[in-house]
Amino acid sequence: MKKHLPIWQSAVIASMLLAGAVPAAAASADAVSAETAAAGPVSASDTSASTVLAPLRLVSETAGAKVAWNNEERTVTLSLGSDTITLAIGKSTALINDKEVELGAAVQIKDDKTFVPLKFLTEALHTAVSWDPQTGKLIIPKGDLKAAASAFASHWLQGENESAVSYFNEDLKKSLNANQLTYISRYYTNMYGPITGQLGAGTTSNSVHENVYLTYETQSTLPFQMTVRFDKQERIDDVYIPPYYSPDTYRKPSYDDSSAYVEKEVKLGEGRLALPGTLTLPSKTGPHPVVVLVHGSGANDRDESIGGSKLFRDMAVGLAAEGIATLRYEKVTREHPFKSATPTFTVQDETVADAVYAVNQLAKTEGIDPQRIFVAGHSQGGMVVPRVIDGVKDVKLAGAVVMAGPTNSIEDVVLEQSKYQLEINRERGLDTSMLEQQVAFWEQQLKLIKDPQYSVDNLPKDLALSNAYWWMDFRNYSASDIAKKQDKPMLILQGDNDAQVLAYHLDKWKEALKDRTNVEYKLYPKLNHVFAEVDEKSTGAEYNEPANTPASVIKDIADWVKKTK
Repeated sequence: MKKHLPIWQSAVIASMLLAGAVPAAAASADAVSAETAAAGPVSASDTSASTVLAPLRLVSETAGAKVAWNNEERTVTLSLGSDTITLAIGKSTALINDKEVELGAAVQIKDDKTFVPLKFLTEALHTAVSWDPQTGKLIIPKGDLKAAASAFASHWLQGENESAVSYFNEDLKKSLNANQLTYISRYYTNMYGPITGQLGAGTTSNSVHENVYLTYETQSTLPFQMTVRFDKQERIDDVYIPPYYSPDTYRKPSYDDSSAYVEKEVKLGEGRLALPGTLTLPSKTGPHPVVVLVHGSGANDRDESIGGSKLFRDMAVGLAAEGIATLRYEKVTREHPFKSATPTFTVQDETVADAVYAVNQLAKTEGIDPQRIFVAGHSQGGMVVPRVIDGVKDVKLAGAVVMAGPTNSIEDVVLEQSKYQLEINRERGLDTSMLEQQVAFWEQQLKLIKDPQYSVDNLPKDLALSNAYWWMDFRNYSASDIAKKQDKPMLILQGDNDAQVLAYHLDKWKEALKDRTNVEYKLYPKLNHVFAEVDEKSTGAEYNEPANTPASVIKDIADWVKKTK
């Protein structure tokens, strides 16, 4: 299980999932049929009567309950909070925390599904969802997004993918269909084993979506998570599934003074791929200089959360105390993971276009000095900073910061990372057989990527990586080759203990830009790839530990911004 995002990871998570498909787990005996597809408005009919029977699993899991079946005893146990409910096939009584209660009708099996009196279920599970036996549809009260998200998840995790898709809006249906959901469930079944029950659900909102966060118990040691994103019509607009489980162990830095700044929820752009973001403004009256924060590889959030670090959040609060505003936003592949995935998806779509849009939008934003707009890119985001500079046409960009930005092509960096991990494990006397296979794999893939007979118009069929178009479009890219032809002031920062972009890249930047006089450089001892101090040699395993960007890094950026005209 990966503990952090490698720099090379393509942001098209949907394609990654499809590439990793394995045989699907069998649906349970009481899974709901495809005809029970859509949630709809609350029915005027009396669906709360004790005579109405409803599908046990669907209603229970929509309420957030865990459902466990005992084949030998022909009983089913529901767990929700501190309550345990046990029912038996053919019996008209149930046990709620060992107290016997009447159901009103016997538990039945119909068409390989378990049915229970609806009134009992809704009262025992404290849920307002209902069931219409005439239409065979689950009825979810307007505004109950937790129930809608849980209902979608119940259908999907039980293999009822047509039913799951019925919760999507029309835009998402164009990007994610029932067949694709099948492959995705296979991928996660292979990773986690069967998903056994919901552990929790929560809601948040941003300028684009209403979000429901769902966490599920699995047979592995790690839970499974997903975020279901709803549009204003309460239809599912996208679904984000982290590629791995990572607990949030972040702690605010000592320099986070909440009185020094004001944060505003903003929207970047309009339309189907609009992005939510945070504009952090110094408390003092503006207009202020501003820095657009550009993510590294992977489906990053606006804070660039990686394990116990949030580099962009640290930068935002730290720079605000220095009188400098920042704009950070959700990456398109995180807010719209499936809708943004297209056959011709490129790094321009993934990163560059949104950063350019952000610069242009800030030039018209109250409280911002339009003559003092900067960009700061981290990792792959730093790598594409020269493209962002070239892309800004209508606004005068004041300068750019590159943080751990490689000078080699993305495919070369991938191989370099794999070889570095192999070297570290050899030094420690660990088993390196899997890492040796990984290096050999990347060496073979790089031969295909670099083969001149292939291009975006002639993709290599044997490439085992997701989204071949992305790789072929970005191959042989050199950030420093572009930057040496530009004239925008630059600040290039590098950690000396970086396991993903090795420290020598700073020397390569210096060599490439030796003829430029408006570029500054700094190497930080002990800092790893997420700009956190590490005493031991960085491997990336330390990313899960709480860590903050040192105040000295914030001060260096602030001082450079203030003096750069």
